Amino acid sequence: MSPSTSSLALLILIVFSLANLPASHYIGDRAYFLRQNSECKGGKVYEVKNVRDIGQCEEACRQFDCAAVNLFQLSEFYFVCEILQYVNGVIPAQGAACYIGQ
Repeated sequence: MSPSTSSLALLILIVFSLANLPASHYIGDRAYFLRQNSECKGGKVYEVKNVRDIGQCEEACRQFDCAAVNLFQLSEFYFVCEILQYVNGVIPAQGAACYIGQ
């Protein structure tokens, strides 16, 4: 991973901790749209604990052709992402965000 990619990943994690995530994110050609303070419910196929780089979540999403990605901030510097194969609902959740693919 290049230094600029690592810096970008760190910036994204810092931004997430401040709850200012971008409204959309692309993984390959597919757009994912933010649902802030929400958790997507559905078929979880993979989980990345102690996320250090948003690229870990992106790669897992690519690998499983995900429908959505949940991001959870469990403490100041501890993040988890869940990779969902399908989504059957969205619920309110503090300290969470969901990106749903279109």
